Amino acid sequence: MRILVSLDNLFLQQIPHSPGVYRYYSADELLLYVGKALDLHKRVKSYFQKKIDLSPRIGLMVSKIHSIELTVTENETSALLLESNLIKSLKPKYNIIFRDDKSYPYIKISTHQYPLIEYFRGKPQARDTLFGPYPNPYVVRENLDLLQRLFKLRTCTDGSFANRSRPCMLFQVNLCCAPCVEKVSPVEYAEYVKYAKDFLCGNFSDLVAKLSQQMYQFAEQLEFEQASSLRDKIGLIRELQHKQIVSDSNLPINADILLTREYNQQLFIYLIIIRNGLYVGDKHFVQRLVDSKELILEAFLESYYRSEQLTRLIYLDQALNSEFNASFYRIYGLKLVHGFKGRLAELALMGRKNLEKVIENSHLDNIYIDACSKLATLLQVERINRIECYDTSHNHGSSAVAAMTVYANGKIDHSLYRKFNLNDSINGDDLLALETVLKRRLANKELPVPEVILVDGGKTQLAISKKLIDELGFCDKIKLIAIFKGEQRKAEFDKVIIDTTIELTFLDEPLLFKLLQMLRDEAHRFAITGHRKKQQQRMQTSQLEDIAGIGASKRKALIAFFGSATAVANAGIEQLQQVDGVGGELANSIYKHFHR
Repeated sequence: MRILVSLDNLFLQQIPHSPGVYRYYSADELLLYVGKALDLHKRVKSYFQKKIDLSPRIGLMVSKIHSIELTVTENETSALLLESNLIKSLKPKYNIIFRDDKSYPYIKISTHQYPLIEYFRGKPQARDTLFGPYPNPYVVRENLDLLQRLFKLRTCTDGSFANRSRPCMLFQVNLCCAPCVEKVSPVEYAEYVKYAKDFLCGNFSDLVAKLSQQMYQFAEQLEFEQASSLRDKIGLIRELQHKQIVSDSNLPINADILLTREYNQQLFIYLIIIRNGLYVGDKHFVQRLVDSKELILEAFLESYYRSEQLTRLIYLDQALNSEFNASFYRIYGLKLVHGFKGRLAELALMGRKNLEKVIENSHLDNIYIDACSKLATLLQVERINRIECYDTSHNHGSSAVAAMTVYANGKIDHSLYRKFNLNDSINGDDLLALETVLKRRLANKELPVPEVILVDGGKTQLAISKKLIDELGFCDKIKLIAIFKGEQRKAEFDKVIIDTTIELTFLDEPLLFKLLQMLRDEAHRFAITGHRKKQQQRMQTSQLEDIAGIGASKRKALIAFFGSATAVANAGIEQLQQVDGVGGELANSIYKHFHR
C-alpha cells in the first residue's frame, strides 16, 4: 500500500495499527529509509510530530519524504525478517548498515558412529552438535589443534573415513586414534567425544576428575605409559583453567559484553564473547556517528543478533530505551542488561583497555583513508576502493613467486593478499614476471577489479604494465602508479610516478607515501616469504630425486602419503614401507639418505 504524504497529516489516518514494514520515498522515487514496527501507525506518526526532537540527519530525511509504502505482516518477527531482506537488497540511503553480514565459524561434532570434529560455517544438520560461534577462524583452529592433541578425534571426511585401509599420517604422529581401521572401539571413541564436549563446554573440573581417576587406575595396573599420557593431558587442561569465567553463582554462563566509545566522529563497539563460562574471543566494529549513539547501538544490536549467537544475555555499558529493550526481547529472546558486576566488571575493565588500543590503531587507518582520497584527486577519479601492489622474488630465476598486497575499504587487508607461483621459464626476468602475474590476476573474474595498481619499479615497469592493461581492455577502469627507490635506497628518497605523467617525492605527499611504501614493503616481504617456502620445498623434493630407485611415480606417492618431503625425511622405516611400491630395501635407502 502506497500513501502520499500531505502537509495536513491526514495521511496518518490511512496507516493501520498493525505490525509491519514501512518504506519512505522521496519525490524522485529514491528509497530513503526502511523500518519495522509493532504498531505502524504509532511509529510513522512519531516522525511527523513537531514536539519530537529528531536528529539533524533524520530531520533532513523527513523533510524529503514524499510517499510511504507499507507492508502489513502477521507479527513483529515477520516484520523483522522483511526489514532485514529489504535493507540488504535495496540499501536505503538513511539506514545505518553494519558491514558484518558474514557467518561466524563454529566447531561441529557430527552424528556418525565415530563422530567427526571439524571447523564449520553455514547451516548445520538438525542433529549436529555445534560449539561457538567463535570470533574468527584462528580461535576455532586453535581449539581443534588442542582437541586433537588431547583426545585424538578424527578430522577426515566421511568419504575418506569409509575408504581407508590403513591409518593416515595423523595416526603416525599421534594426533588421531585411527577409528577408520578400528584401532579404537566405538565405546572408547564415544568416551573421547564426551571428553571433548566437556572441554568445549568449559567443564574443566569434571573432566580433570574423570581423567585423574583413569590415570590412577592405569598406575595401579602398572600401565605407566597410559598413566603418563593422561598426566600430560591433565596438566594441559589445568593450564587452561585460568581462562574459565563463571557467574557469581559459580555456574557457567553464555553472555556477550558490549562496550562503546565515541571518538573522532565515530562509534567504536567492542564485543567480548563468553560461551559456556569460557572467554572465547572478542571483536570490534566501527560506525560513523551519523546519528545518536543510542540509535546506532540499537541498529547494531538488531543487525548483529539477527543471526543466532547462542546467548541469552547481553551486558551493555549504555542504557537503552525500555521500549526498545522489550521489543528486542520479544523478537530475539535476548535480555539486555545495563552495567557489570563481579567477574564481568573485571572483563569490562580489560575490554576498555583493549578498546583504547583499537582506537589508537584506527588513527593509522584514518591516515590511509586521507592518503587514498589525495591519490583519487591526483588520478582524477571519484573514489578509490581498492589498490593492489605487486612484487616478485626468486633465486637466480628459480622458485619464483609473485605477491599481491591489497588496500581495500579503508585499510591494508592481509586477508586479501595472494601469492602466484611462477614458472622457471621466466628465468629471473622481472619485467616478464610482472607481465605474467598481471595477466593471471586480471583473468580472475572472481576478484574485484582494482581502481589502482601499484608496481614496484620505474618508468619501464610502468610502461609495460600500462601497455598490458590497455591490451586487456582495462584502460578506462584501472589507473597505474609506480614507486621506486631513490638515492641510497632510503625511504625518504623514494619517488612515485602517478599515471605516467606526475613524479612526486616524499616531501610532496608524505601521507600518500606512507600508504604506498607500506603496500610496497608488504608485497616485498610477502614475496620473499613465499619464495623461501617454495625453495625449501623444492630442495627437499630434489633430495628424493637423488635416491636410487625413486622415480616420478614413487616420489609422487611418497609426498601424497606423508603430505610433504619434510614428513618423508622424518618418517621411520616401518612408516615408509606403508607406501604402495616401497619395500623394505627401498625404505632403508630412503631412511639412510636422510639420516646419514
